[in-house]
Amino acid sequence: MRRVIVWFVGAVLCSLLSGTTRADQDVQKKSTVTIRPERDSSLLLNPGKGYVQYYGADESYTRAFISVGYTRWPWADIEPEEGRYNWKAIDDFVAGFQRYGKKAAFGVMSVSTGIGREYITPKWVFDAGADPLAIADGSSPTGKQVIPRHWDDPVFLAKLRKFITALGSRYNGNKDLAFVDVRDYGNWGEGHIGMLGNDPSIILTPSANLQKNYFEPYVDAFPNTQLIIPWGHSGYDAVYDWAVSRGAGMRRDGILSQYSKDGSECFRAFDHSPAVFEYCDSYENTKKNGYWSTDSLLKYVSAGRPSYMQWDPQIYQENKEFCKALGNKVGYHIVLTEASMAKSVRRLRPLILAFEWLNDGVAYLYEPCFPAIALLDSAGNVVERQWLDGSIPRHWAPGQTTKEQLSVKFSAAKVGIYKLVIGLFDSKDSKSPVYCIGNKGRNSSGWYVLLDDFRVGK
Repeated sequence: MRRVIVWFVGAVLCSLLSGTTRADQDVQKKSTVTIRPERDSSLLLNPGKGYVQYYGADESYTRAFISVGYTRWPWADIEPEEGRYNWKAIDDFVAGFQRYGKKAAFGVMSVSTGIGREYITPKWVFDAGADPLAIADGSSPTGKQVIPRHWDDPVFLAKLRKFITALGSRYNGNKDLAFVDVRDYGNWGEGHIGMLGNDPSIILTPSANLQKNYFEPYVDAFPNTQLIIPWGHSGYDAVYDWAVSRGAGMRRDGILSQYSKDGSECFRAFDHSPAVFEYCDSYENTKKNGYWSTDSLLKYVSAGRPSYMQWDPQIYQENKEFCKALGNKVGYHIVLTEASMAKSVRRLRPLILAFEWLNDGVAYLYEPCFPAIALLDSAGNVVERQWLDGSIPRHWAPGQTTKEQLSVKFSAAKVGIYKLVIGLFDSKDSKSPVYCIGNKGRNSSGWYVLLDDFRVGK
């Protein structure tokens, strides 16, 4: 499974070995090997990236293909009466994906045509004095939806800010949430006023008001949770840039359609925070309208650099191998292409390590990640673990190979033969590696074996 070749090193290795005895240097140089681990082409599920399943978990796909579960609610569903909150709807949704070991994400909308409701913003907001406007909505039982006449309505904004504050008090920092959408402005919360009718009072809010009234309340309420901002209008690009500077990611709703360019609107988040892609229409309609092709989707992914992609079961059924490869390509995809080290080391003496890491995805790894190397005994138990503090996965650029040279000392392990393993952790408090690496050889505890017969000597 692993190809091993002898690698004789020169001046670089000798400099790294400074501080060891000449005998130690000779032993390490003579026993140094290079391994090139075999790649794993299966779909890997990792934190902070992957497929997003909409509306509910299921046995068919959630466990094997999904990283995050996602849904969105009308504001009226979560706060049906002022100050009375239906947190159970959100809690139950999060718990449904938690049962599969997955995180969840959600958004709350103030306007959303086409979903069969007269009130998305709660009726009590208008009863309190917000100026209502009835727009045509054939999906509603009354044939209309009631929305704020102006996006800068002071009563509407005061009630909305109070709701966002309560939402943040409940869910900020929730470890089971991958992100929270900021969907409080525009139709479907997408930051535009499309399909709201021709009433002259329905106009875009000024950029300064969008930032102050709609984005800042979420930034203030969710300092410890990843926020995602839907891109909706080019006139707001400066506000989106501000949001990214405050840690928010971007999303592009409506890819592969007449309404989208190529997803590059999300590129502003690249190297800062994750981006999310959502399709405009059903797979069948996308094909019928001439917008579907794997090449087109890959161009979007290349231009927008998303970390998350909407999961569509129909797309998967007709494009299984493509969807598996795409699931690895979005976000980061870390592969160990080469590793070099001595086959033995003396206790308390530096072991010199050289790694080549390929990020074969389209984005950076935005989540916390801590590489470690360890010694396992014959039963697979960790005898000693050392953190590779000089290794910084956040710097592993997409599409590039990063070379690292490090050293560790083993002090707790007794003289003997061990498996030398490597793993990527989400926290230094975690007992086992969390991240899957794009190589074969992962054991049941999440470690990847570098050497089966590594010796620790006196």
